[in-house]
This record gives sequence, C-alpha cells and structure tokens, in this order.
Amino acid sequence: MPCVSRANPAPTDQQATPAALTRNPYSQTPSQHSASLKLPDHFTPYTSEPIGDNRICVAGRTTNADGMNQKPVAYVGEQASKRVLWIARLDMPADMYQSRATHCARHGDSLYILLQSDTQSEQTLSQTLLRVVKLNAASGAMQLQQDVDVPSAYSVWVDEGANHFAWNGDRLVITGHDLLDADHAHQAAFTLRLNDNLKP
Repeated sequence: MPCVSRANPAPTDQQATPAALTRNPYSQTPSQHSASLKLPDHFTPYTSEPIGDNRICVAGRTTNADGMNQKPVAYVGEQASKRVLWIARLDMPADMYQSRATHCARHGDSLYILLQSDTQSEQTLSQTLLRVVKLNAASGAMQLQQDVDVPSAYSVWVDEGANHFAWNGDRLVITGHDLLDADHAHQAAFTLRLNDNLKP
C-alpha cells in the first residue's frame, strides 16, 4: 500500500486563494487559510502529465542527501495553482536496490504509474525490471500493482516520453528496450499491451 498524504479540502474563493509554488516548483508555500502538502526532500521528477480536470500527475523519485537510495513517488496537483492534492510514496518492489516512478497515464478514474527498479548498485551487473501501479486518481489510494514480464528479457527499460506509456483504446501500451536472456549484450525492442487490470 502506498503512503498517501492529502491536502485539506480547498477553501472557497471567498476564503482563500490556493497555495502557490515558490520558484522551486517542488516545495510548497502554504496559504494563510489552507494546509499545504510538502514533497519529500530530494525529490526529482521524471514526468509531468496533464490528466484532465485542471490536474497534473508528476512521477519521480526521492533520494538521500547523497543522491542514493532512490524510492518512487507520485503526486497529483492542480495545474493552474500548482497546489499539491495528494502524494503517494510507492512501495519499492521486493529485492530491489532502488526504484523510480518514470511515467504516468490516466484511464477513467485511475492513474497508472510505471516503476523502473534496479536489482544492484553496480550498473554493469544490475537488472532493471518494470512494475505498473494503479492508483485512484482522486485520492492516490492503491488499487492494484503488477510486475511486468517481458518474455526472454534479462533487463528492460522504458525511455522518457508519454508516447512510451500511453492508453490506446482499452489497452495500456508500453514500449521500450531489453537485453535478452540468451545474450546480455544484445539489445532488442519490445511492446506490451495491458488491460485496465494490468493483464496482457
């Protein structure tokens, strides 16, 4: 289950103006009348995608002060005011050294977040594996999560860009690259199509 923090309900226009972001777009300045969520220290975004209803989904990572120990985080904010509505600190898959949230896509009332996780600190020895997390778009509550299997792949990754993790009709289409089980030096491309329950 993700640890989800939520802002208090927004005040009416007559009560207060929603909190605005400072020059650093990842630290909040609360208004006088409304509580404001603060993103974790050392947060770095990978993507920021409009999801409708004047909202954006931001997916990224937190680290320690040395830039190590990556952990996945996603949040939803108001597009105009930049007020953060909720923050989800996502579970890192078991037996992973580090993990980051890199893509976000909305379908219906849910958000789908892509995690890319590494098995080891040493890049030449590490595998990168994928997981998709399904969250309630309004609250950030966990609905489902599923490790993504790429057949015959030893290590996989998905490049930046919304076109690599996007809904096409009733399928979530993920496109990326992989190193093959049979030959770790050989790179290939893959395309996966999942339904809204994260099944092929």
